[in-house]
Amino acid sequence: MDKSIFDKYIAEMKAMQALAMPNNEEINTPVLEPLGEDNATDMSGSGSLVVIVTAVRGLYPVRGAKVTVFTGSGQDENKITEVFTNESGKTVPIPLPAPSSDFTEAPNPDERPFAYYNIRTEADGFIESINYNVAVFDKVTSLQTVSLYPVASAPNGTRPIIINEASNYEL
Repeated sequence: MDKSIFDKYIAEMKAMQALAMPNNEEINTPVLEPLGEDNATDMSGSGSLVVIVTAVRGLYPVRGAKVTVFTGSGQDENKITEVFTNESGKTVPIPLPAPSSDFTEAPNPDERPFAYYNIRTEADGFIESINYNVAVFDKVTSLQTVSLYPVASAPNGTRPIIINEASNYEL
């Protein structure tokens, strides 16, 4: 096999990685806080959450990443669970309380038909990532992707990358 083919492949992969790296403006985003809304009082349902952790915007899975699911923020943080990703970069399904699916059948504007959770993802050699306001619905497995960036790609600091996942869901 010709060595130049390997050299060409390595050069292409390095070019793809350089394109996938965030610039310093993306890394040093302002700190966002969760919405601060409490979950519904009726959390009689149960949903689950699978977190899929990759590096370089999905190029490869991150094995052994620590994923912490919590509510609240700062000093009022309430840790729900902590799991690790497998060789595919996925967590096992994490069961979480959620409002009953009955709320989706007869929506009340005062009751949100899903629960909000926050996710902190950490792995050796990568910048920590925090996803606020990840929605979990009753009887549904929610998938949350997290893309980690190598510490080497952030020469100007390694503050966590914070993403607010809040959105209005139409059911």
